[in-house]
Amino acid sequence: MPIPSITITPELSGSVVANGATDDLSAQLLKYAGFQQIDDRYGRRHRLPTTTPLTDKVANATHAAEMLRAARYDVARPLSTRAGWAADTSP
Repeated sequence: MPIPSITITPELSGSVVANGATDDLSAQLLKYAGFQQIDDRYGRRHRLPTTTPLTDKVANATHAAEMLRAARYDVARPLSTRAGWAADTSP
């Protein structure tokens, strides 16, 4: 069985999105880490609210990645999420 790949990335809107979580276990792990599930024309994805403080976004994305890796998912995170977003775009 292939290992599901999940990508956690920041968006220009300020939210953090997790794509590729197509099964229930990965969805539950992301929900536990604070992500909200969205089912729309693009399929199932998860995101952190845009109102989440920057430090919490980084902590939640890191926690989600750690839990997913512990469950044997392949998780990709761009350097910007690992480094903690060099620039905060919030007012």
